[in-house]
Amino acid sequence: MKNKNNMYKLSVTQWNPFAGCSHDCKYCKSSFQVQIKRWAKKHCDKCYIFVPHEHPERLGQSLPTTGYMQFIFACSSGDVAFCRTEYLREIVARMRRERDRTFMLQSKDPRTFNRVTFPGNVILGTTLETNRDRGYEAISRAPKPSRRYLDFLTVKHKAKMVTVEPVLDFDLDMMIAWVENINPRMVWLGYDSRKNSLPEPDLEKVKQLHWQLSREGFLVVLKKTRDARRNVKRCKQTKVEKKIAGRRPGRGPAE
Repeated sequence: MKNKNNMYKLSVTQWNPFAGCSHDCKYCKSSFQVQIKRWAKKHCDKCYIFVPHEHPERLGQSLPTTGYMQFIFACSSGDVAFCRTEYLREIVARMRRERDRTFMLQSKDPRTFNRVTFPGNVILGTTLETNRDRGYEAISRAPKPSRRYLDFLTVKHKAKMVTVEPVLDFDLDMMIAWVENINPRMVWLGYDSRKNSLPEPDLEKVKQLHWQLSREGFLVVLKKTRDARRNVKRCKQTKVEKKIAGRRPGRGPAE
């Protein structure tokens, strides 16, 4: 399945041998799931209602090669936290065979990554929209942000990624400390792309997060957002991306 609503511009394609999710995130329904339904209406009933399910016919799908800072977004149309361990091993086995390709796998329940051992050509990611747990149950049924953060720390894998999108109001010092402790290869930062009435921080706080993480040597990629949010200057993003080659060891793309 090809989903035109690609979350990550460094993704060369999206590969979905597993799809569907039960986290029931408020912001997902009005954006990502709408895109899925346009395709699934004529192709897959389970994709249409977004229930977790397997697509074993896609395990052998032809995949493009990846260049520097590029990756294949695996299981982008779901969350592998709801995937059977045996089937997840089959997905990982395919990734392991493709040593010349980099994959990215993301989950809002990162403890799921401890079920299997991932090869070095896989980036493991999680979403941390905020560091605040209070009221999060109105946003999603996924594990609370603090639980997600602690679980991600237990994942012994060198190549990690953090998505702070859609960003919710946060405590600046705490968010910086979380990212520093996780030590991801990259951080994606952006506002809600739809009008979901989320408790968002003001633009100045987001710019401070971006600046301080960049100053610490992390690659921070600004994602496309609504016109009202485009005051985060595009030139800053370009400068950060140009510094990739000079960043500290362990803070570049997966090898």
